[in-house]
Amino acid sequence: MKDNNNEHNVQHSREYYRSRAIRRKRERELKKRRRRIITAAAVVLVLVIVLVVTLVSCVGSCINSESVKTNAPQEMPAATQQTSDAKPSEPASAEKNPDGSVKPEYFDDAVFVGDSVTLSFSMYVESQREQGIDCLGEAYVLAAGSLSYTNSFFPIGSEDCVLPVYQGVQQPIEDSIAQIGAKKVYIMLGMNDVGAYDLDSVMENVKARIGMIKDKSPDARIYIQSVTPLIASKQGESLNNDVIRAFNERMKSFAEQNNYPYLDIYSVLADENGYLREEYCSDPDGMGMHLTMSADAAWEEYLLKHPEGK
Repeated sequence: MKDNNNEHNVQHSREYYRSRAIRRKRERELKKRRRRIITAAAVVLVLVIVLVVTLVSCVGSCINSESVKTNAPQEMPAATQQTSDAKPSEPASAEKNPDGSVKPEYFDDAVFVGDSVTLSFSMYVESQREQGIDCLGEAYVLAAGSLSYTNSFFPIGSEDCVLPVYQGVQQPIEDSIAQIGAKKVYIMLGMNDVGAYDLDSVMENVKARIGMIKDKSPDARIYIQSVTPLIASKQGESLNNDVIRAFNERMKSFAEQNNYPYLDIYSVLADENGYLREEYCSDPDGMGMHLTMSADAAWEEYLLKHPEGK
């Protein structure tokens, strides 16, 4: 009987210590769990504090920034700065050479719009680039033979439509300019308008087409280039230098009224009598208006020295 009691006591003792060990283990695990929870809560609290401080700082900065903008003098949009004697200043970003000319990359974001005179100018630009010469940076030429302000409104697909093609698509000039992403738009159109239409109707088409360009590319700056002269032997009854000069004067006034730079390419290529220099004419036996490469070089030189006109 005594042996049975001893065995019972031993068994009871084992159960006691086993349960005690299990209880202590659970208590230790519970303490570890509590410490992990407290640590995680502390980390979350720190993150929340950092986030709140950051948001408060950002809001304060934004308020200060808006306050500066509100208190700063408001600049009138370019479209409303119409003054007959105001000359637009040259962009501050224009990097110049020692002789005062701009570097070719000035024209990286430019597009030249025109007719066959500009189309031949594009051939000069490409020939220079093929020789490794940096000619007007990455400027794009958007031109087509016989293009005018008037026929730029002819329906696409019609027999008389001569709109230039961009990336294989014939489309309105303003759409091509917007797709090119040009910030400077140098326009030389009018040779195919003057002599064929009265100047009043031509000027209405000028205003309408340039207005469409501005609508599609509101951040682009418009530059008006004068129409070039004819040689002395090709002065016709309806198309002659007197008519061209009259149109150029109308375009110059239009440019000044809208704060568009005006570039007098006519004077660059004319002789002392106002005719296209004979050495600058590539078709003296033809129309007497298209240019040689030396004329194109003089045109390029003027652009580099007077990108905003004189």
